[in-house]
Amino acid sequence: MATDNPFTAKQARSIAVKRIRLAVWPRLAIVATIAVFLGLGLWYSLVVPPFETPDEIHHYAFARRLAQGHGLPIQTIEADGPWAHEGTQPPLYYFLVGRLTACIDQSDFDQISQFNPHANMGNPLFPGNKNRMLYSARPLPLQGANLALHIGRWFSLLLGGVTLLLTYRIAQWAFPGSDALPVLTAFLVASIPQFVFISASVSNDNMVTAISAAVVYWLARLLIREKERPIHWWEWGVLGTLLGLAGLSKLQGLGLLVLSMMAVLGMTWLRRDFWLPWRVLLPVSIPAIAIAGWWYWRNYTLYGEWLAVGRLLTIGGLRAEPQTWVGFWGELRGLRYSFWGLFGWFSIPMPGWIYQALDAITLAAATGALLSLGNLLHERRAALVQEPAWRVRILLLVWAALVISLMLYWMTFAISSQGRLLFPAIGALATWLVLGLDFWLTRLPVQRRWLMLTPLPIGLLACSIYVLTTLLPASYGAPRPVPAIPANAQPLNLVYGGQIELLAIEVPTRRFRWGEAVPVTLYLRARETLASDYVLFVQLLDHKLRVIGNVTTHPGWGRHPTSLWRPGAIYPDHYQVTIEGNVSDRSPLLAQVYVGFMDPHTQELLPVQMTEGEPASRVVGSVELFATRLLDVASLGLRPVEAVFGRAIRLIGYGFPDSISLARQHWLHVTLLWEAIDTPEADYTAFVHLLNGEGQQVAGADMTPDEGRFPTHRWQTGDRILSEFRLGLPPGLPLGIYQIRVGLYRSGTPGVPRLPVMVANFPVRDDTVFLGTIEFR
Repeated sequence: MATDNPFTAKQARSIAVKRIRLAVWPRLAIVATIAVFLGLGLWYSLVVPPFETPDEIHHYAFARRLAQGHGLPIQTIEADGPWAHEGTQPPLYYFLVGRLTACIDQSDFDQISQFNPHANMGNPLFPGNKNRMLYSARPLPLQGANLALHIGRWFSLLLGGVTLLLTYRIAQWAFPGSDALPVLTAFLVASIPQFVFISASVSNDNMVTAISAAVVYWLARLLIREKERPIHWWEWGVLGTLLGLAGLSKLQGLGLLVLSMMAVLGMTWLRRDFWLPWRVLLPVSIPAIAIAGWWYWRNYTLYGEWLAVGRLLTIGGLRAEPQTWVGFWGELRGLRYSFWGLFGWFSIPMPGWIYQALDAITLAAATGALLSLGNLLHERRAALVQEPAWRVRILLLVWAALVISLMLYWMTFAISSQGRLLFPAIGALATWLVLGLDFWLTRLPVQRRWLMLTPLPIGLLACSIYVLTTLLPASYGAPRPVPAIPANAQPLNLVYGGQIELLAIEVPTRRFRWGEAVPVTLYLRARETLASDYVLFVQLLDHKLRVIGNVTTHPGWGRHPTSLWRPGAIYPDHYQVTIEGNVSDRSPLLAQVYVGFMDPHTQELLPVQMTEGEPASRVVGSVELFATRLLDVASLGLRPVEAVFGRAIRLIGYGFPDSISLARQHWLHVTLLWEAIDTPEADYTAFVHLLNGEGQQVAGADMTPDEGRFPTHRWQTGDRILSEFRLGLPPGLPLGIYQIRVGLYRSGTPGVPRLPVMVANFPVRDDTVFLGTIEFR
């Protein structure tokens, strides 16, 4: 009689449980991945202020027009509406968002859609004006246009979830022997910060990305089918329907027609069924044309072109000049950055080392993918067509290549090299990235290989958390008021227009070089609630009041317009003013810090006065700048001299002509080169005297050695200053030989007392230096 073996039964139960776990965990993992993506996207949708994603305001305006019951916009060059160039886009996405938001009163759209006129777009290294919209720092309730916008964002987020699910299903076919790699592929897509950022915005990119994933999924499904199993007509009809939806989503969707034709030719060869292309023509083309054909016919009848690309580029985006290799490589960097994560309107980057690390990972993955493909071609070439997994991988590779090629072609004539334009192939790119990285881990046990790949998506998730908690709040949030002015700030107590107080300023005392940015902090306060958004400018002026550095912006460097100020609160306002323009190389320069406010309606400056009511200057500080080069006697063609004035200033070179014809010239030019050997105690004025043979002065000129650029009390050891004196020669000056003497005296005390001078360590008579003689002919 047989008896049960308890050990065997226990072992069987263990095996059964293990099998259940192996079957269930991938499903739980993909559900968790999509849940994380949706949660992260929801977070983005709430943190990113309205219309602070690329072209979101134009996408929304198109959908809003349809929601209000209006027809499709007719694009004209003169007046294209708030939808701008997006009005030439296929309308499927906008129609669906419009239907979802049609019941919402969106009449407050104009109130929340005011552009920041000083916004920084496309220059992520510029430190301010990251906000494209003027009032992005103002919190808004979820109602009206803001509610409609967020419903559109959440609809886009669901489309992103569809993309993830389809990416996972395609990756299952691409990695048939692994449960982990398909989940990892979807997890990678879900963790790319830019993909989540765009997925949480109103943009038709999300529609074409989801439908592209659906088309690729359907083509992969047909490609992996055994040739003995027929493909039914309705399956081709599904493909035609998806292609029609793609063509009605965005022009990029037309690339799927090329992919589909290539896939059909591949199936024709695999099945040895050369009538296949003709049999699928009608089932595919009829639904595709029925769904999208009317749109392209409309373009032709309205604009004389099927795609309306010319109209789109004319309204915005056409290159003014042909693309160059230098420009191409610069845009390629922006393309890479904006694929992984470049926020706002391409103005808010992550730390640079993150992009460098991602570049290295991408290079390693691309190398691994090429080696994997090369090994396959070398060892078992037939696997490319015999193994379903490789058919799917090749399909993904071809689609990625098509999208990249279209992107590169687009860059030759359009200004829109944005990483989101690669998102229709994001699943294909992620699959091959995982395949390439996995190639380097083939020697590890299967259980450890996927663990070695998880740091990449986890690191990208960490990037998103940093962006959401730190980067975006710092870029859009209003400056927080301070309880008091720091002790190291210089008090000013100026009032602009009787409403805005400039209480103090902080400017570093160190010197700056040309091209550097000078940090300037203003402490501002509103006396009352301000109805206007006054424009602030912070400028650096040279000694001739020429602008050599300028920041023109709304306060808060664009993110805190004055109408949002709380009366009585003290706001620290930080700026980086870059030194630009033609900074003189004749000496160091004492630049003036000039601060003013302008009424945006009248374009007039607000008057400024002291708090007591007395008129005041808008010059509120100064900044020392290095000379652009160190001057020397030989290069200037001067004659050397060694004369020390007051143990702090040395005259090291001079120049003037040996003779002058009085019949032709009535001015004498004398050049002097000074050097600081210590810091002078005060400001001094230099004089150049022309003496006749009896020692009488017949001409002279007095001015500061720096010619007003840099007062002597700021000189530091090693500074060199070039002076140009112009002496007017009196009429009737007798011909002959005259002496030229130079000296210094304390400014404000004309001529006396002169600064003592030493030549060759001996004091000089009259505290003047004899430079030489000149003959007048």
